[in-house]
Amino acid sequence: MKRIWLIRHGESIANAGEPTQDHAAIPLSEKGLQQAQELALAIPSAPDLIVTSPFLRAQQTAMPTIGRFPQAHTGIWDCIHEFVYLAPATCVGTTFAQRRPRVIAYWRKLDPDYIDGEGAESYRQLMERIQTTISLLQRRPEQFILLFTHAQFIRNFLLAYEHPQWTAEQCMASFRRSDPVRNGQIIEISM
Repeated sequence: MKRIWLIRHGESIANAGEPTQDHAAIPLSEKGLQQAQELALAIPSAPDLIVTSPFLRAQQTAMPTIGRFPQAHTGIWDCIHEFVYLAPATCVGTTFAQRRPRVIAYWRKLDPDYIDGEGAESYRQLMERIQTTISLLQRRPEQFILLFTHAQFIRNFLLAYEHPQWTAEQCMASFRRSDPVRNGQIIEISM
């Protein structure tokens, strides 16, 4: 069986409560940089493949691991980036606390086809990216794969992985009750 580790990036400045500009370019905080170092040391054996989201915080988290295992194949997969459901232009210069009312309203709407604006994606589009990711992982020859990605991506990936028969509507309705994923947390699955 193939071992796949889903790894959430270390603490970002957004996770630490600071305002952000570009959702894809949010860097790690000092604590997040330390978490990235600790993650690299926690990996017991060399992975065959290390994949990161194109977002800066995931790439920064992966760098110490890539440095520790230079023989591993590496890649950036756009399909594992974080779920961007609020229009990015409307979030510039805001903190998570300021966005929270919009986040709550989005999830209460429970409309998997809703798109908030330019640069945002629908929940159904997220689930299509997750299916693409699952297919890519199934086709890969490597046996030990690390994916450095994001909390909402991981939580929704697990819903799709654990309940392959569920529709996007069922996954979306279950998301808010799914287990949270901490910064730097590793979740292992098999395929």
